[in-house]
Amino acid sequence: MTAPAIIALGVTALFPLLWTISLSVQDFRVGAGGDSSFVGAENYVGVLTSPEFVHALMQTLGYVATTLLLELIVGLPIALALHRATTGRRILRVIVALPLMVAPVVAALAFKFLFSSDYGLINRGLEILGLPEPTWFADVWLARTTILVSNLWLALPFVVLVLLAGLANIPDELVEAARTDGASRWRTFVHIILPLLRPAILIILVIRLADAFRVFDAVYVLTGGGPANSTEVMSSYLYRLMFTRADFPGAAAATILFVIVIAVCAGSIFFLLRDREDRR
Repeated sequence: MTAPAIIALGVTALFPLLWTISLSVQDFRVGAGGDSSFVGAENYVGVLTSPEFVHALMQTLGYVATTLLLELIVGLPIALALHRATTGRRILRVIVALPLMVAPVVAALAFKFLFSSDYGLINRGLEILGLPEPTWFADVWLARTTILVSNLWLALPFVVLVLLAGLANIPDELVEAARTDGASRWRTFVHIILPLLRPAILIILVIRLADAFRVFDAVYVLTGGGPANSTEVMSSYLYRLMFTRADFPGAAAATILFVIVIAVCAGSIFFLLRDREDRR
């Protein structure tokens, strides 16, 4: 009964993975007659000693850490407010979930128009207020900010909805008992609500971690990796390596290394945040 599932898994998941691993240990060039030869770890050494790979990896790690932190910092207060709100709560939840219906590339194009130096709505608002109008995509940190804002707008609904599900599972009796014992709102949040939200936060971190590592649309549409490769992440680096330079073995080796980095990061978060009982 499980044979079809195993075959489907092998075709859709294992075959591409094994093919990528096989390609990463070969010397293969497009236009060389299709000839290839086994080179062992040579491609991996080449990638690991490449300053571009190291730069893209560091950029990606910084982006992932920043965006996850921002999503939790912004998403948690919104989830708490929606959890407490009684009037119009359903309508507010629908409004918060609207970005989930927008394709990432469409959202990136919308933010490109918003941040445009010539006709963008944001610079227009700054002009009305008499404030300086920055060139968003020409400055390194401003370009990074546009990517973070675009990604935050897209990811926030998922974070808020998962946190709302976690808040709904917290018994009201615990919070009421803490209040009866004289605990302040802050102490109740830190010692009761936040620990009980740990499973929801773990889900958010693991899923959003993998998603943040794969960011491509926002970078490609908003900055194209610029200025001067300052916003280049691993996805855009792999795209350039494969489709611009046609270095398929190098791109395959970089992909395998990238997958290992994602697996290590996701495993570390899962190990740190899982319940103590599960560690035994």
